[in-house]
Amino acid sequence: MKKSTNTISIIITTSLFLLACSSAYLPSLATATPQTIITMPPMPSEFLTQPPSQTETNQTGTGLENENLLTGLPDGFKIGYQAEQGNQTITEMVAESESVEDWTTMVTVQVYLGEKNTTPQQAQETMTIRWFGACENSETYPVADGVENGYNFALWMLYCPLNPSTQKVEYTYMKAIQGNDSFYLAQVAFRYKPTDADITQWMNYLREVQVCDSRLPDRACQ
Repeated sequence: MKKSTNTISIIITTSLFLLACSSAYLPSLATATPQTIITMPPMPSEFLTQPPSQTETNQTGTGLENENLLTGLPDGFKIGYQAEQGNQTITEMVAESESVEDWTTMVTVQVYLGEKNTTPQQAQETMTIRWFGACENSETYPVADGVENGYNFALWMLYCPLNPSTQKVEYTYMKAIQGNDSFYLAQVAFRYKPTDADITQWMNYLREVQVCDSRLPDRACQ
């Protein structure tokens, strides 16, 4: 399968163990106190949005314009890290009693603004290869793929029995969405074996992570 050069760029800028630490994502922005370099609109907010065009008129009544990623701040979670570099944005969310340096469950949302050519399947394949190369005895399992609200997506699980960076087990559920304007990646990671209840909870969360576009009536932002 031919991969776009942008696929490789996405993978290079995204650590294999995506949730090990904030510096793995945006090295030139990461600091000991990453909260001081937030450049994205502050959350909590129901949505992570791209900058609206000054010439577009919002017709949905939601305050959203153009293409948007709909994703919420989970109950009991806080924003632990948020940054922007070039065309990439990242938001990391952890439990209120935890931090991005020491967490048991982390939710991460990344947006690659302007990336139109990478497919979810390309991102899944490349990430899985790199994951397997860095963690012995890794496993991966497809969860779902298809079309949601008119956009192609893929959802899969990656398992590492012993993350060499943390010396802990790591499970990560990843959802990639190919927008018309950008590429989106949402993930939930665990540093323990999630229970059936955990999986049900977070699959429901990821199911609600979708893309919409105020310019397209059949994909309007509700």
